[in-house]
Amino acid sequence: MATLTRRYIDQVVAHVPDGQREDLSRELLTLTSDMLDERLAGGAEEGAAEREVLEELGDPARLAARYREAPNYLIGPEVFPLYTRLLRWVLVLVLLVSLLANVIVYSATVPEGHLGGLIGQAVSEAVVALFIAFGAVTGFFAVFERVVPSADRGRAGRSAERRWSVEDLDLEVVNARDARSEAISSLVFLGIVALLPLVPTTFLYVGHLNGGGSFVNPALWDFWLPAYYALILLAAALAVWTLFRGRMTRWQVVARAALDVVAAVFFTVLVLTQEVLDPAIDSGILQTSGGADWVDVLYVAVIWIVALWDLYICVRYWRTLRSQDPLVTA
Repeated sequence: MATLTRRYIDQVVAHVPDGQREDLSRELLTLTSDMLDERLAGGAEEGAAEREVLEELGDPARLAARYREAPNYLIGPEVFPLYTRLLRWVLVLVLLVSLLANVIVYSATVPEGHLGGLIGQAVSEAVVALFIAFGAVTGFFAVFERVVPSADRGRAGRSAERRWSVEDLDLEVVNARDARSEAISSLVFLGIVALLPLVPTTFLYVGHLNGGGSFVNPALWDFWLPAYYALILLAAALAVWTLFRGRMTRWQVVARAALDVVAAVFFTVLVLTQEVLDPAIDSGILQTSGGADWVDVLYVAVIWIVALWDLYICVRYWRTLRSQDPLVTA
């Protein structure tokens, strides 16, 4: 079986229950073979004919929706892919906006706020906002499904999606899903780490130690903290790039690996040369001294363990991409 066809069938059956996969794989193999034979009998070149067959069948996710035994009772197959795509974007946007808005509101309205109160209010309000957003989107599509004629629903679903091409097979579907999930998780994590240098000591009830300032040494604002936020912006841009592409590419893997190395070197130098915590805070063994001792070595070890783990993930992505045959047919 041709490599493109095998990968296409694998992606289709990945969207159906386990019990259907073997039968569906055989059925699709027969279907694609018959369609390919027709084109070859007409004098078409094999590579071009295979590509034409797969693009005629279309997006594997939409094709799989027609074969699933369990129907989408609330949202029909014509608009279900559009529904799930829009829902993902809406929920992520609502979550980020809700968390940011509640942090601002809490900081502005509570004279002596604390970290526990901030987290409690932000998370509780964000959960409510997510439920409302989910209900609103689902309710809209449920009404749309029952009011709009089937032909118009099909046109709406087709017009909202990018034309599928065999170029979309350059990464296995499970890895594409992993890439999106990691990108969303990265954005949430980056938002949290961006706030860490700004958290005042009063949030943890120790404001008396340094007059309510942050835990971070104020001297780091001369260079180290601006550079820290520059790294965060680069990582966020890479995550957004992955979200818009919907998958990981070789250039993204290279950029991510390079950023891992730069960040690890940056934090290593920071820990070994600077006092990270505010000197006014008596932090015992947590305080970095600006020289190498066993605590600094422990910090550096943690930094590089995290960096090497992410580099390992990058290597896995790279191997997956290299294992794919070129998607250009003669």
